[in-house]
Amino acid sequence: MSPAMTNAGDMRPLWIDPRFHTRSNRPWRKIHLDYHNSAYMPHVGEAFNADEFGDRLVQAHVDAIVVFAKDMHGYFYYPSAYGPVHPSLDRDLLGQQVEACRHRDIKVYAYYCVTWDNYLAEHHPEWLVFKRDRTTYLPKFDETPSWTALCLAHNDFVDLVLDHSRECLTGYDVDGIWYDMPLPIGGECFCVICLSTLRAAGLDPFDVAVQRTHKQDLLVNFMRRTHDLAHEVRPSCQVDQNNQTRLGLGARVPFLDNIDIEALPTAMWGYLYFPTDVRYARGFGVSVCGQTGRFHGSWADFGGLKHPTQLRTELARIVAEGAQICIGDQMPPSGRLDPAVYETIGQGYAEITKLEPYLTGAAPVIEAAIVVRGLPLEDVGRPTSPNREIGERLGQSVLGMVKLLMEQHIQFDIIEADGDMERYRLLILPDALNVDVSLAERLRAYLGHGGAVVASHDALRLSGTSDIWAQDLGLTYEGESPFAPTYLKLGPTLRAGLPDYDYALYDGSARWRPQQDHAEMAWAHLGDPLFQRSEEHYTSHAQTPFDHITDYMAVIQQGSLTAAAFPIGTSYYYHGYWIYREIFHRMVRAVLPVQLVETNAPISTEISLTHQQADTHQPARWMVHIVNFSPNPRTPEHVEYYEDPIPLHDLRIDLAINAQISLAYTAADGVTVPLETSQRGVRVEVPKVDVSAVVVLEQAGE
Repeated sequence: MSPAMTNAGDMRPLWIDPRFHTRSNRPWRKIHLDYHNSAYMPHVGEAFNADEFGDRLVQAHVDAIVVFAKDMHGYFYYPSAYGPVHPSLDRDLLGQQVEACRHRDIKVYAYYCVTWDNYLAEHHPEWLVFKRDRTTYLPKFDETPSWTALCLAHNDFVDLVLDHSRECLTGYDVDGIWYDMPLPIGGECFCVICLSTLRAAGLDPFDVAVQRTHKQDLLVNFMRRTHDLAHEVRPSCQVDQNNQTRLGLGARVPFLDNIDIEALPTAMWGYLYFPTDVRYARGFGVSVCGQTGRFHGSWADFGGLKHPTQLRTELARIVAEGAQICIGDQMPPSGRLDPAVYETIGQGYAEITKLEPYLTGAAPVIEAAIVVRGLPLEDVGRPTSPNREIGERLGQSVLGMVKLLMEQHIQFDIIEADGDMERYRLLILPDALNVDVSLAERLRAYLGHGGAVVASHDALRLSGTSDIWAQDLGLTYEGESPFAPTYLKLGPTLRAGLPDYDYALYDGSARWRPQQDHAEMAWAHLGDPLFQRSEEHYTSHAQTPFDHITDYMAVIQQGSLTAAAFPIGTSYYYHGYWIYREIFHRMVRAVLPVQLVETNAPISTEISLTHQQADTHQPARWMVHIVNFSPNPRTPEHVEYYEDPIPLHDLRIDLAINAQISLAYTAADGVTVPLETSQRGVRVEVPKVDVSAVVVLEQAGE
């Protein structure tokens, strides 16, 4: 039996991506050194000292850095023949930074901003992206400049980017080039080139799907051309393109040497973005780098410094999911790295250096996957527009499912609907999943081959029809309930251990009527209020209370399929109602009775499992990553913070792995951890976890 098998009878093997074990090692401790300076900034780079710069990076345990060739204002930081060089820069800053890094064996990459370029936007307005209302992304003349959004359909613009890239890669001994903002802003453009191209092909340029496909094609072409040029000039050059965790990554990944996830959690991305997008991005066989920031808030937050404990928590989460780390900083215009910033960074990176032997070549161990489908360039890590119907909010439904699975400590990926489902024991179908005939056939085959499915709301229905794709259920879809909220009446299966109560389904529900007597598969039914609250009928402060139970099924199980008629992911995202989590966890447990990780840790604790193969230097090893997210919950209008964690004591973790473990210890200090064989597999007891811990389980030799 493979080490990836559990003791759970004939369950499917766990998914351990072998590409993690064999891919080349990459820097674990990178800095993204933003350096955007407008023409109003004097004395740019005046205080730069190459030795101080390089030594400060070394002292902070930095092993790679992204430094600037061209910024978002359009200014170069080396003597470019194309220009403009920043007007107050009097040195080859890029060259001196590269040389300082080379002397200290620090990998160095050149930053180049693509579609956000204020200089080109002002001098080439014909290259601008046009919105549907014929406006551009340029601000008004009395507003502070922001996005500029140039369109990749203009070949002369792309050719200029390639000329700039060739100049930089030819002139400087960099390890790679890092393109920022290559993504077509907004996913559509109505400039003259885009309109004429689509119309000439007989396509409707005002069709959102047509626009997304066209912008995906433009992006793929840009990525191909920049990748080919970089490898022509410098065969070992690494090419990074930011913003690539959008759907349709499979078409773009051949032109990526790395997938960067810009995800500063204290900024607009929040703390759910990275754990969502990394589970999608890591499935394409390319190394992934998770980016956070040293800022209290977001980019350019001068004077804002993250608490060291919060930064350490974020770093631990990134490596737990199999990704390398990049910390975003912004160098002051003077060109001198701030000592306090790099002291904070150094505290975090010092801990990562101790973990690296247990990170390199370690693959996530996976039991489940969320299945998603959407237009190219859609980002499932971001909420969909609230103007969409509840059942169409893909982002919210996925984010809610991610939160639910993490709180249950399920080990999972996110895959597109055409991905390899057979790798996984359990598939999660979120509320807004569009199930067509082809996907329905694959899902039925997956269930027939022993897979398990948890479906929510529209994911049980063939898209655009009233047909339930799981035909054996004998259900008829009779539309959406006219009531929101409607109510949930628990049957005996769900009611065990829960209050017998009429639970509100705040976002409504589908109505599933059984075609025949299927009482045994009903876990819960819908309950209706007397009327829907409106200006004509209302009572008290909010929704009308429960009035009567209906025949409509709200939660069902048949064999290895469980389903909820209400949008459980979206509703949990919006409301966080504990009963939704409890129902979801029971739905998962019913079809996945042996969970890979069982623990007494609270739902706020993130636990991930990775695996290293045996080699001449080490035995096969399993690593349990524990991240103690313990925030101050009484937050007003500011971001979450994690500076004073409540320690976890006597943490028990059971792993359902079929492996003979000879030793367990903490990676940071080698302290032995109590280990025993359990009925499920292996149990470790961790006496205390403050911020985070990695427990190593060494496998006995075979």
